[in-house]
Amino acid sequence: MSSSSAVALKLGLSLALILGVGALTAERALWGLFALPVLFAIAALARVELWPLLRRIAKALPFLLGLASLALFQDRGGLRFFGLFSKSLVSVATLQVLIATTPMPELIRALRRAHVPEALCSTVALLSRYLFLIADESRRMRRARAGRTLRASRWALWRALGGSVGLLFVRSVQRAERVQAAMRARGGG
Repeated sequence: MSSSSAVALKLGLSLALILGVGALTAERALWGLFALPVLFAIAALARVELWPLLRRIAKALPFLLGLASLALFQDRGGLRFFGLFSKSLVSVATLQVLIATTPMPELIRALRRAHVPEALCSTVALLSRYLFLIADESRRMRRARAGRTLRASRWALWRALGGSVGLLFVRSVQRAERVQAAMRARGGG
């Protein structure tokens, strides 16, 4: 099996798992959690380190819990909450295993071959390419903010964080443009 067909197979199986778990009813959604040991076994076979994978999945938990908590305001809210949370958790874990086992350029090529809209492919490509710049800029801003604030309430920290998000985006775009200009000056992308 060629590399491109292996990537297409992984992408297809991941999509099938996500759609299959997503199609489960709220009553049967917890059955989707049985996919997690299979995903971790696949990750182990691919020699993906377990703890970094679990940390990446754990970073999504606040968002998953926040999204699932909206179901609590509906009829049978508790059942819907657990169903939505379990489906979301399996979907995030599936994507994390896919990303950990597949080089991003190959994944983007497979998405293009699958006729995913070019705007989405370009967005994923840019995000994967410049994510390290955003993370680095975020660390710099967090360090600068920590140096300016001696002791503040949690509310003041959240307000500062909210203002920092917009600034982070602007600074990251500017830095990405400088990197792109430097690459073009050297004859690259």
